[in-house]
Amino acid sequence: MTRRCFFFRYTPIPVSLLLLSLLTLMSCARKAEQKTTPSYLAVKEYSQEATKYKSEGDDVAPADEESANGAGVVSSVHFTPPVIAKEPLLAEIPKKIIKDGELQYAVRNYNDARNEMHAIVARYNGYITEENESRSDLTWIVNVKIKVPVERFDSCLETLAGTAGTLMLKRVAATDVTEEYVDVASRMKAKKEVELRYLDILKQAKSVEDILKVEEQLKSIREEIEAAQGRLQYIDHNVAMSTISLSIQQTFATSSPQGPGFFSRIFFSIKDGWNNLLSFLVDIVQMWPGILIVVVIVVLIRKYIKRRKMRKMVSVS
Repeated sequence: MTRRCFFFRYTPIPVSLLLLSLLTLMSCARKAEQKTTPSYLAVKEYSQEATKYKSEGDDVAPADEESANGAGVVSSVHFTPPVIAKEPLLAEIPKKIIKDGELQYAVRNYNDARNEMHAIVARYNGYITEENESRSDLTWIVNVKIKVPVERFDSCLETLAGTAGTLMLKRVAATDVTEEYVDVASRMKAKKEVELRYLDILKQAKSVEDILKVEEQLKSIREEIEAAQGRLQYIDHNVAMSTISLSIQQTFATSSPQGPGFFSRIFFSIKDGWNNLLSFLVDIVQMWPGILIVVVIVVLIRKYIKRRKMRKMVSVS
């Protein structure tokens, strides 16, 4: 009993010392963790409302915030967003419209209408790319391909239609080639970037074999680039210069002209008859082998008939 009382009497002192040492060690460990904590973990997460974005290319600067325990002010975090190269949008490229027109009309005087057509084309700074003329006993027709600046297309078309004696056809068409233009341009840009990379590789090539392989690839790429450039130039030219297909005709008569007079027709008939007779005689002469065979057959048949009659007469007598 005395020992038990002694134990309860002197035990709380070492236990309390043990607990105090444990608490001291824990507090030291916490302070050490706070000192070794990385600085980027001390920065609080900012909400979307606290972050204000400026225009593209500008830095983002959120407002300073005080730490939760009031120890200090957290420094501002500045960063620059990555710059992304933008491809030209379809809406940013001007429309590529090819305009075509077609006119057909009849006139009373072909020569005057043709001269007036040339004067109108020159007045509107145009030129003729093709001209086909045909003439018959009934009509005189010319088909012309005209190129005029697109800003003068409508005026030129209306002026040409105003000179028509009888307007038979008028047509206007507009073709949007913007999508094709953008597609070809983007492909050409990609090919140029590939060409630049091959040029860098060519500078680093050391063996003759590597140089020849790179130059072969460069040749193929440059051909594709030139083809794309040619297509773009063709589209630009057709967009800038509109085409007018013009057909002018003069009608002389609605039916074929009549033949010669009565006596002339008799003379031609006699002449044709004599020529036909000569042709017949020539054909007969050409058939002389057949005629000779027929004559021989006829002679043999007649001789046979005569011999038969003579035998009958001898038998009767």
